[in-house]
Amino acid sequence: MSNETVRATVYLQVQPEYLRWMPDHSKPESVSGAKVVRSTQKRSAAPEPGTVEVKLTIELPKTAFTPLAPEAIVVIPESLTQPHPITVEAADANEDN
Repeated sequence: MSNETVRATVYLQVQPEYLRWMPDHSKPESVSGAKVVRSTQKRSAAPEPGTVEVKLTIELPKTAFTPLAPEAIVVIPESLTQPHPITVEAADANEDN
């Protein structure tokens, strides 16, 4: 783990989903899928019956927690701009107005 990342651990209780047409659930081929039925920060003292508890650690960049700071650069193409004349009036710098 670098100084640029942080880790988080969760314990997942995973329950099998069985094929309905196979009444014998003791065979691996009777399992059609799985679903997470509970998650905890620490290992569970009493897991749900029939589940497998899996420890999962994820590593995230610290920048994932930085608040969104929107920034935009607006580019105006030359075709959308029109030059305008600048009027200058000459005056004597030595004269008091």
